[in-house]
Amino acid sequence: MQPRSSLIAATCAIIALSNNASSQVRERVRSNDNRARAGILSGNVLALRMEARIAEWHPQGDDAPGVAIPVFAEIGRQASVPGPLIRVPAGTTVITVVRNAVPNTVLTVHGLHSRPVVGAAFNDSIQLTYGQIQTLRFKLDRPGTYYYWGTTTNSAFGTRTGLDAQLTGAIVVDEAGERASKDRIFVIGMWADSAGTELNRHRIRELFVINGRSWPYTDRLSYERGDTVRWRVINASTDVHPMHLHGFYFKVRRRGDGREDFAYGARGDLVNTERVLPGGTMYATWTADRLGNWLFHCHIPEHFAVRGPLGFPPPVALSQAGRIHPGNMSTDMGGLVMAIEVKPAEDDTTALAPTITAAQPAARRLRLIMRSNIGSTPPTPYYGVVFDSLGIEPPADSGQHVGPPLVLTRGEPVSITVINRTPEPSSVHWHGIELESYFDGVPGFSGMKPQLAPLIAPADSFEVRFTPPRSGTFIYHTHVNEKRQHRAGLAGPLLVVEKGKYDPSKDVTVIVSSPSDSVEEERSVLINGRLNSTTIDLRRGMASRIRIINITIGRPGLRMELRQDTALVNWRPLAKDGADIPSADRTLRKGTQTLSIGETMDVEFSPMRPGEYRLEAKSTLGALLGTVLIRVN
Repeated sequence: MQPRSSLIAATCAIIALSNNASSQVRERVRSNDNRARAGILSGNVLALRMEARIAEWHPQGDDAPGVAIPVFAEIGRQASVPGPLIRVPAGTTVITVVRNAVPNTVLTVHGLHSRPVVGAAFNDSIQLTYGQIQTLRFKLDRPGTYYYWGTTTNSAFGTRTGLDAQLTGAIVVDEAGERASKDRIFVIGMWADSAGTELNRHRIRELFVINGRSWPYTDRLSYERGDTVRWRVINASTDVHPMHLHGFYFKVRRRGDGREDFAYGARGDLVNTERVLPGGTMYATWTADRLGNWLFHCHIPEHFAVRGPLGFPPPVALSQAGRIHPGNMSTDMGGLVMAIEVKPAEDDTTALAPTITAAQPAARRLRLIMRSNIGSTPPTPYYGVVFDSLGIEPPADSGQHVGPPLVLTRGEPVSITVINRTPEPSSVHWHGIELESYFDGVPGFSGMKPQLAPLIAPADSFEVRFTPPRSGTFIYHTHVNEKRQHRAGLAGPLLVVEKGKYDPSKDVTVIVSSPSDSVEEERSVLINGRLNSTTIDLRRGMASRIRIINITIGRPGLRMELRQDTALVNWRPLAKDGADIPSADRTLRKGTQTLSIGETMDVEFSPMRPGEYRLEAKSTLGALLGTVLIRVN
């Protein structure tokens, strides 16, 4: 690995060259919202003329610094990121003229070919020297979400992170004779100085975009209450992205890898966080049935953190406690974030009526107190969470931990007064809970104007009210400066159970979080707030529910494995993200599951043999990060 100083020097050299080039370029890249099909469709033939050329890209706003990069464009039209949208009904023949107008390069283009792909050895690429033109003809038969991509540096998809990483465009094949209404296409891109690793701790530049722009310049999505929302997501970056929708579940109807696209029938997978692999695609639907402002974002804190110009670290250390914060999340986020507004329909006469949650008296009242633990010192604080329902606050804790489980009852209205006794502003997001927007926990954003959720300042408080509509495993966590405050300990399990049916002796929670030291994170994780192994006692022959939560900072490919000795042990999946898995899919299988950041998984374990078992947390590459010892008596 190159020294940090060498990386900085190399990156600055690239910027200098790009700026020199951009001074000669007047064309600006437009952000392509993928609403308009490129080319001319006549009958069952689409004709398209496109090229790769240099244009000036301003991903962080028109007034922010720009950089000259190679991008795709329709010939005779403005260049765009992502490139021109190829969208056709199934059975359409596409005739594409492709030209390389990037000086001193060889352009390699992948993905302009028929689907399905026949044969494992299929070569999907063409190469064009500067000025060269090639005509391609292919037929798109299979409905789905696909993409094409290019490189001027002879990079593989998994290493294409530099200036040519925006050479991507969407391909959508609709069912013949049908095109979904309110169908949006989101292409995730990145620009970084190294390819993706699990922690990416050594990157200097890191810029993430959706349809060519970083938050707060990404598209603002607007729907009417009751609308059916249809999204296609393409991960054209080299990093994995656990994409999380606040306040709603969505059904993943299709998944793909750019070459193939697989349908899941009418059922789909019901989730609120979906792990989209590099090069992966998904087609998802959900119903916008509650008013207010909501977020859709990647749940890796580094991927929605504030970045400086063109992806460099911000000039001010936002991780320092006590920084000035105006209470608006547009200043505390960047990258892979999109805003959603659900508005009343024109004929909706109930929009201003009191909501059920606000009108119902709370059946249960408690306080959630965020406070400093003993031993907390800048720049790496230790914060704790305690719950108080009797007016008796527990004594102060010490060191780094994770918040204790909050156990609520399905259908029971609850009032939670969040009290901030830390030295910095914060807020709490109720991850996965279907609730009113105002209580969702994104300061300066959640709710509806003029009533927006406040930032909870030190020594201040905020009352949250909701009625959990379903039982399951969820998460409460800070939604301010998450990379810092998650490490400090402001996160914990949120369990919603059926009344009178929660038995802690056979219902156990395993929450995986990050240690406070980023160096320690290279080799370990916290499990239930501890670096050393934790122990769970279960009974032979008794079916137990194990609730597994990943709320780490940088482990989006966390692998959980249940073993006895060296052999994997069977378990039965019960729920994902708090939503029950259909009974037909609750089959016994080997106890191994990849769980991304923000995901939860409930499994049933029925040990038939006494002895010791191990629930192991592993990295993407299989390194052991932590262990839960399970003793079966």
